[in-house]
Amino acid sequence: MILLVIYSLMVVFYTISLFAGSSFLDEVTGIFAIMALVFSFPKANGLYRATGTVFILAGGLLYFYLRKPLLELPHYMTSTIVLLAIFYVLPFINSIIVVGRYDKSVNQLLKRRVGNLGQLYYRSSLVSFLLGSFLNIATIPLVESVLRRNLQKAEDKLRDIFISRAMLRGYALCLAWSPMEILVAISVDITHSNYVHLLPWLLLFSVTLLGADWLIGLRYRKYQVEQAATAEAAPLDGRIIKKAGVLLLNLSVFIAAVIGARRVLGTDFLMAVTLVIVPYSVLWALLVKRIRSYLVYSLRVWKNRASSQQNFMVLFLSAGFLISTLKVSPFLKWLQQPFGAVEHWPVLLFLLIQVLFLGLAMIGFHPLVTISILGEVIQPLLGEINPLSFAVVLISSGLSTVMAGPYNITVSLTGSLLHQNPYRVSFWNIGFAFLYSSMGTIIALLML
Repeated sequence: MILLVIYSLMVVFYTISLFAGSSFLDEVTGIFAIMALVFSFPKANGLYRATGTVFILAGGLLYFYLRKPLLELPHYMTSTIVLLAIFYVLPFINSIIVVGRYDKSVNQLLKRRVGNLGQLYYRSSLVSFLLGSFLNIATIPLVESVLRRNLQKAEDKLRDIFISRAMLRGYALCLAWSPMEILVAISVDITHSNYVHLLPWLLLFSVTLLGADWLIGLRYRKYQVEQAATAEAAPLDGRIIKKAGVLLLNLSVFIAAVIGARRVLGTDFLMAVTLVIVPYSVLWALLVKRIRSYLVYSLRVWKNRASSQQNFMVLFLSAGFLISTLKVSPFLKWLQQPFGAVEHWPVLLFLLIQVLFLGLAMIGFHPLVTISILGEVIQPLLGEINPLSFAVVLISSGLSTVMAGPYNITVSLTGSLLHQNPYRVSFWNIGFAFLYSSMGTIIALLML
């Protein structure tokens, strides 16, 4: 309970300080961030504690090197709180999908008249694509449970590879243009890009790769699916298609609301998304006449999730401390040199970013930490290379780890559900992950 209180106060004071522009409120926010880090550390998983320890020690050494007074420490703890703020409110929009039963309706796509695994593959990919923007990580166990029932008689290895590929690839593709995906929002803010100008390119990226993935999935047509019941062999009906259409419509309206809020409030894109999620979700619940059940369910889910964010608090608060000290140290220029050396060869620069994201993900670096550090490193290059191109590369390279980052929560969860090593799940998807990031590089080069 104490973690929930500290977490809530940290997010609230951070939000108020953004609009008030008060150094005192920023200091108070930093104090709550330090408290959150201290209370979260013993409860975090081993990997997060180890990573957090490395970041804290590195940041501490830089802080000591810079001879900064201890009283200024809280001001160096707030740079990544915006990432935690969006995790804080995401359960509210996740909940409206469940309360409105959109997840069950769209999931019927996986149960209706499937003759072979080729058909099941593209439907699985489509369901992950439709639900992923709203349900986020909750999409994975939902889709996996339905697919497992459809594949009861399939060979174990075939079943596991099929599920991991169909599910993770569709999920990764929906995230590429979703404003609720933190990697998208933070890339917009890092590059100072206009999301409206970026969106058509991201949609082109997603639709092109979705089509390519479905073509790849045709290899499974030779495997037949035996329907378990007559109901599962029923044809698709209008209600299912309508529910899918409503989801896409609501996502479009949400994007418009975020763009409007950003212009009116003058905030960063990521903060605009954070501020819009709760009122938009409540209004949605009112329109579908489920406000009472929504409030009961969403508050319960929010309380459970918000009070169990210790891993992310340790990771992002410690990383934020390191990044804040790195920004004001002379060592940042050392990190910028390799990127500056290839600034006149954009293809090499973009490939370097691709390899960094996937390589660091393999040894446990969260892509949000990688992009936060890169965001500081590439700032001198934004005047030389189209920021929109940079944004596309950061998004596609960062999200490629959704399929092939063994320490990424999506891959870890998939491995747990399938009783497989996360590195094996990553190996099954590494080829498409590199295609995913490479397509981003190709589009980025076309935009130069």
